[in-house]
Amino acid sequence: MGGARADMKAGHTEFELKFAGSPGVVAALIGSDFVSAAAPDRGEWERLASRYYDTTDRRLAKKGISLRLREEGGALIQAVKIRRSSAASRLEYETEISGEGAFPAQTGNEDIDDAIDAVAPALELFAETTVDRWASVISFRGTKIELAVDIGRAECRDDEGRDYAAPLAEVELELIKGDPSRVFDFARLLLGHAPLRYRALSKLETAERLARPPGVILPAPRTQIDGDMSAADALQHSLNAIAARLAEVQPFILDFRTPEGVHQMRVALRRLRSIERVFRPYLKSDEFASLAQRAKSFAGALGPARDWDVFIGETLPVAQRTDGMVAGLTTLKAKAEATCAEAWAEAFEAVASKDFNRFILDVAKAGALGAWRKKTKGAAKASVRTFAPAVLDRALNKTLQVAAKTPACADLSARHPLRIALKKLRYPVQLFRPLYPKASRKDYMSALSAMQDAFGAVNDAVAAQSLADRLASGEGKDTVRAAGFIAGYKAAEAQSAVETIDAAWARFEKMTPFWRD
Repeated sequence: MGGARADMKAGHTEFELKFAGSPGVVAALIGSDFVSAAAPDRGEWERLASRYYDTTDRRLAKKGISLRLREEGGALIQAVKIRRSSAASRLEYETEISGEGAFPAQTGNEDIDDAIDAVAPALELFAETTVDRWASVISFRGTKIELAVDIGRAECRDDEGRDYAAPLAEVELELIKGDPSRVFDFARLLLGHAPLRYRALSKLETAERLARPPGVILPAPRTQIDGDMSAADALQHSLNAIAARLAEVQPFILDFRTPEGVHQMRVALRRLRSIERVFRPYLKSDEFASLAQRAKSFAGALGPARDWDVFIGETLPVAQRTDGMVAGLTTLKAKAEATCAEAWAEAFEAVASKDFNRFILDVAKAGALGAWRKKTKGAAKASVRTFAPAVLDRALNKTLQVAAKTPACADLSARHPLRIALKKLRYPVQLFRPLYPKASRKDYMSALSAMQDAFGAVNDAVAAQSLADRLASGEGKDTVRAAGFIAGYKAAEAQSAVETIDAAWARFEKMTPFWRD
């Protein structure tokens, strides 16, 4: 690596929030009454051209390291950033270098320098951003914040050399001096004055995603926890991951309008509620309880859209392959699509609302600042390795108690409490599974997943029967016949799933939980 350690700026923690919007909305913000009041000075413009380097297999990214070379006012500035658990916080090392021959330069951090040294010969340019930035430092409740508006373009190259590009429009709030909570307070005001969305991605990550197929949601990354951190640390990591996931999935509902977007949003909201239940006995936090309640409300607003998506996308296609049902199914499908459109309008309104954008911001704040930690009890301060078994035992015991109250011959509705209990078990199991070897947890996780899938099939079948009956109400005999056909084959599916549940439960009940090995 070129350069000299003596020229290095000491590493510092960067604390900033990012918000995305359309280029028109972001550009108009500069001249808005809100920004004029918040930033009385006229601000300054500059052009920032950034190039990002890594190996083709992204070895730096896998270590949480980004390597950037930026042109600022005629100077070349190298920046190395290290990802923290919160998207708002990154460790940054900046250095002005004499020329590209001195790149990459030493940071002064031995671990980082060793990581970059190891891949230096294989470094390649793979992403670029060029933005015109307007920035002004504002004072807000005793805290200095840089308000920056970036409008420009992001580009990236995939592993096969293909280029991708898209507009880039962001608003950044960076803490200069003072209380980090004030940055969130100002951000809430900002969201009240402009249709912006919280963004957990860096510019580099935004550029990287251009090479991915549009409208395809990747699986949620697993929360990174280890046995040596405290249970409170694990909670904070989980909140950060949930905030990032909410922000990531939101565009798939608003911009791509994908059924999977609704599904994944509901999963993220349920995960937040589950985490709150896990930790509820160990902390008294109105903030956390309120987040869980708001998550429940938003999930409810998305529920009908999800039910109709499943009905149209999975139930009707099977029925349409059956001879003799064409006339009735045509009416059912038309009514289902109209009702689905209404449900989607409600889901869209909920996810696009200022309340939802502030909700995501509040989850991010809980993860970044962890004010609730002041009210944690002793158990939450212990190591997560000690904490997890007690939590998992409690969830499993509650599940066994519900199962004991469910007769073997119970109808579908009577089995619903067991389905909910299994869900409440599965989420903490998923949260704490990184603490245990994969080999020891594999069979147990598979059995739990199989039961959950079977219960999901039962629930979908019951929902489909109800929706079909609702659609047939007041229609002719062909439509009623088609609805009856759907109800019948869905009842058969449900019965088959119940038999799967009974067999899977018999095996599961005898298994030793992996956290007790």
